[in-house]
Formats: sequence, structure tokens, C-alpha cells
Amino acid sequence: MRSRSSHLPSALTLASMCAFVCAASVHAQTWSTPHLVENGGGAAVSANSNGTAAVIFAGLASVKTGGTWGAPISLASGSPASDIKVAPNGDVLAIWSFRTSNTYLPVEAQAAFFSGGRWGPTWTITTNEFGDVYNFGPPSIAFDGDSQATVVWEEYNGSTCSVLAITGNAAAGFGSRQTVSNEASCKGWTQLAVNHSGQAVAVIGVPGILSGPVVAISRGADGTWSAPVTLEAQQYRQRQPRIGLGDDGTAVAVWTQRSTASYAVRSPSGVWSAAAALPGVSAITNTSYVAVDGTGNAVVAYEQYQLPAGLLAMRRPAGGTWGTPVLLEGNGGPAGEAATPAGSFVVASGTAVYTLLPGSSAWNKTSFSSVYKVAAAPGIAIAAVAPQVSVSTTAVP
Repeated sequence: MRSRSSHLPSALTLASMCAFVCAASVHAQTWSTPHLVENGGGAAVSANSNGTAAVIFAGLASVKTGGTWGAPISLASGSPASDIKVAPNGDVLAIWSFRTSNTYLPVEAQAAFFSGGRWGPTWTITTNEFGDVYNFGPPSIAFDGDSQATVVWEEYNGSTCSVLAITGNAAAGFGSRQTVSNEASCKGWTQLAVNHSGQAVAVIGVPGILSGPVVAISRGADGTWSAPVTLEAQQYRQRQPRIGLGDDGTAVAVWTQRSTASYAVRSPSGVWSAAAALPGVSAITNTSYVAVDGTGNAVVAYEQYQLPAGLLAMRRPAGGTWGTPVLLEGNGGPAGEAATPAGSFVVASGTAVYTLLPGSSAWNKTSFSSVYKVAAAPGIAIAAVAPQVSVSTTAVP
């Protein structure tokens, strides 16, 4: 791998860069004092506009209803791979996965809904999710505006894989499994976004530092999945695609290659652009995240190794082009990103949360001892932070 210090720009170049990228605001936005919820560390977090919130760490889940956090419940003792989402109506879906042997396969994934103040039965999503040295789930989950959940995962068939999906809700449970795509080779990385009307986009790639193609599969609001689209054929160390989807139908996918970060945009009409490198990004980047608001504006956050090194963010207005990269902090990378439909963007680093409000060009920074994940819903941004698993929130448009 190329050295971080290779091809360093001159002092004059750095000064020129800073004129463009060192514009991040350090003005603090008011986040609540972290409230200790449960023991643990890198938790997933979610919230809705009505004040329901939830966190999960290693299968230990806590839900906030009526302004009060409930006692943590062990849904899957010690399962390190877990995620959680809060529906618009206040229901919650938790999902987790675990290996059932000392090898990478098979992987079993389970889920449970929280509704009416209690957790429902455990659903076995699959007993044969694909796993490898870098990843073993869990499946990706999301809710639409009608509080209908979608679950997408990659299932191992012995030598090949299939991408499968199910939908359901707390009242009725899950429906039948649907094969979305058959793959010639297993990938190991699936990310899902669903918008208010029920449109969905799943991106498939490889985890870790592996090399693989980036594939997108779209679902219309009528529930029909389209044929897979290869956004970019396999490149060396092309990996970890992520997806954002606006309520207008705009989707933005980002992924990492050995020497840059790339992206593709799907228009509201469903047509994907050709893959391209993110403009203004110096060589050698790492993890990239993306979020899209309700009208198709997007922000990508990424870690860059060459100067200006650190966590950078770049905004793309709906139907427009990427703006100038903004250096949020040096020597750091993103830990997550989210957006509200109204256009507030939230980016997490390891020790801070950055917010960009609608109509503003200035990022607001709030520091914490550790930041694990962030999420957003109409009117609220939420962060899972230290100590242990604590939660902090702020009001946003």
C-alpha cells in the first residue's frame, strides 16, 4: 500500500488547499448531556420524530418511550453484530447475527420487533447468511413511511450466493422471502436505504480490504425489485459501498478504492450515472459515508490520508455537482452519517459530531469523549456516545 507521506504537496499548495477546505465552523450546537443507557461500547442508535429512540450493543437493546429509557434487554447474548431502527409509528426492529460454528460459515441472523412497550417473538431470518473473515452481518434493515420494515441479506448457497429480501411489521410479522438477485460469487457486504414511499436501494460489495464490483439493486414504491446494476466493475481494493436515498428518489452510492473514493448517482427517474472519482479528493482515502435528504441533496464524508489529512465532507445539491471539500478535523475519519428529510446533515467522527443545517455552509462541532454512531429523523439528531452506551440528542430541522 502506498505510504501516507508519499507525494506530499508543497507548502504553497497546502496554503491554497486551506483557503478552500479549512472553512469548517467550530461553533457548538446544543446537544443534550449524555444519558447513560446501558453498559457496552460501539452501539447502533435510531430515533423517530415522536421521541422514540433505541440503542443496541452486542444484542443488548434499550428503548426510550414516553420520555423514559427502559431497562436493557438481552435479545442475543454476546452477539457482536447487531443493528436497530425505529419506525415512524414508534415500533422498533432489532437484528443480530452470529456464527454457529468455529468457521466463517454458517451465519445465523435473527430479529425481533418492539411494539406496545414490549419485545415480540424472535424471528429467524436465515440460518445461512454469507460470512467471511471481515464480516458476518447482520442483514441490513430500514423502515418506510408506513412503518413497514425491509430486511436484505446475502445468503450462501454452497458455492454461490443470492440476495434475499423480506418485509414485515410488528403487528403481522414478516412475509415470505423473495430472491432479489442470484450472484456468481458471494460478496459479503450489503447496505440498504429505504425512503418514505417505500422505494429502496441495496448496494452490494466486499468488506475489509478485499476487491470486488459494486452492484445496486432498486425497488420501486410498488414493491417490485429491478434487475441488478453494476455501478463499477471490480477494481483493486474496491470495497464497502454505502447508499443514501432521498424521498424524491435520488440515490447516491459511494465506495472506496485503493487510491480514491468513487460515487454514482441515480436520478429520480431511476437512471444511474457512470461511476466517477469524487472530485477534489486527493489520492489515498479510506472509509466513506453518504446521506441524502428528502429533496436529493447529498453529503459525502470520508477519511483522507494525504494532506489535508483527516475527516472531510463535501456537499452535492440535487441535480448539481459536488462542491468544495471541507476539512472537519485532522487525523480522523467518519464513524457514521445521517440526514433529515428537511436537509440537516449529521456526521460522526470518533470524538465529535458535526451538523450542517439547511441553508448553511458552516458545520457545527460538538465534542464527546467517544462517538459510536449517529442517526436522524424529522426534528431530531441522535448520537450514541461514551461513557458506556450513552445517548445525546439535538433539535434539527
